Amino acid sequence: MTAARLASLLALVTLGSAAAVSADTPQRFSARVGDAVFTSDDDGITLIPIGSSFTLTAATAGASAYPPPKTRVDRLSIICDGYTAGAPFRLDAAAFSRSNCEVRYVYGTRPFGEAPEAEYQLDKSSDDQLFEVTAARGKVIEGRFRFQLRDEAGRRLPIVDGRFVAEDRQY
Repeated sequence: MTAARLASLLALVTLGSAAAVSADTPQRFSARVGDAVFTSDDDGITLIPIGSSFTLTAATAGASAYPPPKTRVDRLSIICDGYTAGAPFRLDAAAFSRSNCEVRYVYGTRPFGEAPEAEYQLDKSSDDQLFEVTAARGKVIEGRFRFQLRDEAGRRLPIVDGRFVAEDRQY
């Protein structure tokens, strides 16, 4: 095989794989976590619906870059069941107390697998919880959320004004 033909084949494979992971909708994810603003960029957001369950995760904007950032990275994950694809969905405090949902915020993950500074989980006893899918169009869902989280020592962490637009990019 000639060098030109090999380069041509490599370019075709590269373009093909780039097209396979292209997305139609830019993703957005933001919230106020404690006193700080948490935002994620398109590459840091993942939505995986499986049956009636879904996983929505977001990492600090820039966390998906290569090489990885040398600064700390925060991650928020929301895993719930009872979701019907394509339909609005709402979990309030009463629904959270009896649901199979898990919300986790990992604060201050350092590069190269070092332990995070803190980890928080959903405080199901709180009356201030909301997760809502307000619109669903094909593989794109959008919604809002607020949570009260707690760490192992009992310290509380409010997450408020949460908004997202996420696309199922599994192919």
